[in-house]
Amino acid sequence: MGWLYMSLGGMGGFRTPKTYLDDQLTYAPDPEKGRTRGSRVLKSVWQGRVYYAAVEPYGQDGAEPALAIICLVHWKPKSQSGEHFGYKDLTETMGPYDQTCPASVLDLLGTPRNDHAEAWRKACRARLALLARPKPKAGDRLILPEPQRFTDDYEARAFTIVTYRGKVMLRGDNGGLYRLSKLMERPWSLVPAAKPLAKSP
Repeated sequence: MGWLYMSLGGMGGFRTPKTYLDDQLTYAPDPEKGRTRGSRVLKSVWQGRVYYAAVEPYGQDGAEPALAIICLVHWKPKSQSGEHFGYKDLTETMGPYDQTCPASVLDLLGTPRNDHAEAWRKACRARLALLARPKPKAGDRLILPEPQRFTDDYEARAFTIVTYRGKVMLRGDNGGLYRLSKLMERPWSLVPAAKPLAKSP
């Protein structure tokens, strides 16, 4: 499915993408319209660029296992073109690229419906595990699994953590300072900084 855009007025009185999408994914069975199944949102999170929801389908026979719905979001409430809100909806069974789903949504999902959903959930969990690691501290030695090449052609996989103007930086053995985007989402290992020896009494 492609992108759907609308103005603020077209959002039916809903003031945020989250409240609008929550409403779109919540509906009761309506036999008169040929709709035998309903849907309810168990939990949703809007992260600015992406909306994640654990959605539970249900019908007369009861509820089905919840699945993840992912909506890519464009939110520009001050747009001069009138395209204030746009979204593209996906399900986890389609193998979405965005894998930043929080645990609060993942924990509510039922059995994966296909291999794409299972792989997507594993990727989301792997990212969360990386984020749960202790953050590098000044003096720690950070080791990447593979060498990283920078714009000055310096290439290395081991760096010393330093802070520069309040930001975490990587100091190469050449003395240069470097940054890696989304450092906490990357695989690496740490060698903690050596603790200073206790002074003799």
